[in-house]
Amino acid sequence: MISTFLSYRMYTADYGKAVQRTLANAQVAREQAYYRENIGKVTSVDDFLKDQRLYAYAMKAYGLEDMTYAKAFMRKVLESDVTDQNSFVRKLTDQRYVEFARAFNFKSDGTVKAGTSVVQDTSDLATLVGLYSEQRLRKGTAVTAEVEYYQARMATIASADQFVADARLFEFALTAYGIDASIASESAIKQVISGDLSAVATSPNLDKYEKLAAAFSFQADGSLALGEQAQTGAQMLQTVYLNYDANGAARSASAAAFNTGVYNGLIGSLTSVDDLVDNDLLRDYVVIAAGIDPLTVSKQMVRDILTSDLSDPDSYANTKTEYAKLASMFNFNTDGSLDAGVLAQTEEQQQETVTAYYANYESEKLATEKSNTEDYKTLIGLVSNVDDLINDTRAYKYILDAFGIDRNSVTKATIRKVLTSDPNSSTSYANLTRDPRFKAMAAAFNFGADGKAQGQLVAQYSSAQSKTIALYEDTLGQYDFQKEAGQVEIDYYSSVLESVESVDDLLADKRVVTFLKKAYGFEKETSPLFLQTLRAALTSDASDATSFVNRAGNERFREIASAFNFASDGSVKRVTLGSVQDPNALVETQDLFLRQTMEVSAGEQNEGVRLALYFQRKAESITSGYSILADKALFAFVTTALSLPDAVANMDTDMLAALLEKRINFEDFKDPAKLDKFIARFTALYDMENQQSTTSIPSLLLGQTGIVDISQDLLTSVQAMYARF
Repeated sequence: MISTFLSYRMYTADYGKAVQRTLANAQVAREQAYYRENIGKVTSVDDFLKDQRLYAYAMKAYGLEDMTYAKAFMRKVLESDVTDQNSFVRKLTDQRYVEFARAFNFKSDGTVKAGTSVVQDTSDLATLVGLYSEQRLRKGTAVTAEVEYYQARMATIASADQFVADARLFEFALTAYGIDASIASESAIKQVISGDLSAVATSPNLDKYEKLAAAFSFQADGSLALGEQAQTGAQMLQTVYLNYDANGAARSASAAAFNTGVYNGLIGSLTSVDDLVDNDLLRDYVVIAAGIDPLTVSKQMVRDILTSDLSDPDSYANTKTEYAKLASMFNFNTDGSLDAGVLAQTEEQQQETVTAYYANYESEKLATEKSNTEDYKTLIGLVSNVDDLINDTRAYKYILDAFGIDRNSVTKATIRKVLTSDPNSSTSYANLTRDPRFKAMAAAFNFGADGKAQGQLVAQYSSAQSKTIALYEDTLGQYDFQKEAGQVEIDYYSSVLESVESVDDLLADKRVVTFLKKAYGFEKETSPLFLQTLRAALTSDASDATSFVNRAGNERFREIASAFNFASDGSVKRVTLGSVQDPNALVETQDLFLRQTMEVSAGEQNEGVRLALYFQRKAESITSGYSILADKALFAFVTTALSLPDAVANMDTDMLAALLEKRINFEDFKDPAKLDKFIARFTALYDMENQQSTTSIPSLLLGQTGIVDISQDLLTSVQAMYARF
């Protein structure tokens, strides 16, 4: 007869092959396939409980076969919130029920949780914001080229005819004053810039034409008076300034040069502090020069700063370094006046201000951009489908600006088709356009073909995260300071997961790796190659029999591998919405079913093998003597392994728990070699005890009596004690 240990090793030496042998059973294979193919069709607890095959399969997987009849009870378990300490399932002492509830995504009303959809993932949003910032620079470069042409060409224009004949000049000027050059009449514009508004007298945009007329110096016949230019210096500056603004390039380097020209022209004429603070351009110019965001200070605050006495340490300007710097740039008295013969700034102060402005104006350029970006971030969090997005004027403009697309060159229908394209399909609309802007736009959003937002990219599903945290909590000591320190690490882990975009991001954080090693029993792994092994595990497909975690010797990585949501290339995968089980939970359920089936099969030949396999599976979760006392099968295994007499079952609960904790170092169970040694001890003693015995051990896992009987009083006492931990 083969020994218990050899039989046990036949299952564990190559777990992958053992699983395949179990799957070779036609009935097992059918149940596996049925569950995998039908669990996704479940939309409520009612659906689940009505399908006896699915329900019985799951109950067996989590070791709850003997409770399959209790559907009303199991409904309460499934509808419990496992994150709520006061929920029904959390009040049960048997942790199998918590694990069962955590494996499914049912709400308290029995329906399946819809999941969280997102229009843009965090990384895509960041990319879009970056593109929006870059578009300002791109526009500035393009407008600057047109400005240079406009300024040089206008110096040679001698008549209105020459002006309207130059398409670039024509478009530049009309754009500056808000007039669509593509539909404007050249003859009408010639009349307007020559002072005759009769051709546009009935236009709803008459005010724009009036401003255009005021921007030129042509006489009524379209000619120029002797010695005159088509535009004065002031008219030229105003037209250029407005063109920058109309093209979204008001915050470009050229616009900064324009602001500086105005500043230098006016600063010498100031007579009081109010002349400065009442002029928006001058006020913002000096505030930026001092390194202050204009959005953070009011007109009154600027006045208070400029009229502060810097020799008084308690003055308003001395409350901040930037405020003191601004006050030192000017010569205003505390009442806002200037002494006779004293200018607002000396030449040195004026030059320092201009120099500081050029050093800091980038922050001013970002002010409007920042405001638009914050608006966009708020809006994007409110939309749930593509139509909501493109029908919001501000969001729509922001997106087109980010990708450098002229709103007049596309329709919303076109953009809708782009946004609902699959960027990974060569035949999608966005890819067929061969326009890189459209391809990039499609990739930046998360809409399905139906226009609805899809699930987000997450490194770990909420159910898996909950389990990982639970595993970590099991390793914490019983004292409050240990639990408080552990909660700090749990909070850190949870926050980091939100920003993880790849397996390399996860493994680059030493604190997170330490957390995972503790949760999954890898604390003693100190080899520098461990991270490489862990990366291989996390990018494995647990459902693929040939993957890394399914190879002989790598089975211990299977649990952590199935807990994460990484693709084979290490990238984060997208969440599937509205599923009754997350992918990791489905893998775990099917793994547990196979394991339970394998253990039952082993027990039919040798009950000791079944106990050994069960102990191997549960060993890492044992954290105290009470963990053993609360589980009949574990208690039977341990009493045999420690050669304890049957009489210990009648001991006081606390004393028995203390005895077990004295005899066992639970940390050893996290060491594969030490765990194997302990199991080998059990198998040897089991064989010795059962050599001459004709009485087989009934299945303790199914709640029947066993070789070591535990009195009902002891079990009741254990459960009461266990509830306190």
